[in-house]
Amino acid sequence: MKKLTILGVLIAVVIGFLYVCSEDKPTPFTGFKKQAFPKKFIESQYYSQYQLDKKFVIYVDFGKSRKKRRLWVVDKGTVIATSYTSHGRKSASYTNYLPPRNFSNKIGSKKSSLGIYRIYPEQRMNPGKTHYCTCNKYMEDNKCSHNARKFPIMGLDESNSNALTRGVIIHTSKYVSEQGCTGNSDGCFVVSPEIFELLQNKRLMHLKKCYLVAIK
Repeated sequence: MKKLTILGVLIAVVIGFLYVCSEDKPTPFTGFKKQAFPKKFIESQYYSQYQLDKKFVIYVDFGKSRKKRRLWVVDKGTVIATSYTSHGRKSASYTNYLPPRNFSNKIGSKKSSLGIYRIYPEQRMNPGKTHYCTCNKYMEDNKCSHNARKFPIMGLDESNSNALTRGVIIHTSKYVSEQGCTGNSDGCFVVSPEIFELLQNKRLMHLKKCYLVAIK
């Protein structure tokens, strides 16, 4: 009986150790992936209409599932990063291995919208929102004291004209990192802390020439 008790304690210790080791912790960033820029974006109506080859643009391919890198950051025609992003929870397919299946511009739909957006200047998010960033404090402790930030976006198409009213924004969250995307949003474009920081730097340089294009 005593042996069984000791064995039980040892098993509990091992399980506890494995649990602690498996807790989500930030992974050190080693650089952006850069995948080939899909031809579908160049062939879209927006590329020539808005002269996107001369602009800073975030492209999102909703023809891919959230499990795949489907976000391209392109600066004047040059790919500088390829990463992950979320889609609206009500746009989701029956499995996360499939692309989002439907889209909506309706207020309260919690779906993603297709089209081109103008990226507005960075703003502070409402108090109480958790911030995820690339500072040393966050990378060490999985938390920091920085204020949560966001980029509002204005839809320039009929398919996304309610973006500002719906509160659709670009922001960070724990479920999107450079290792993958594990959750859905209410229609926002959730990105990794590294992509958000990249946007912070580029938005200051390009001012009003920043766009986001989401197609399928």
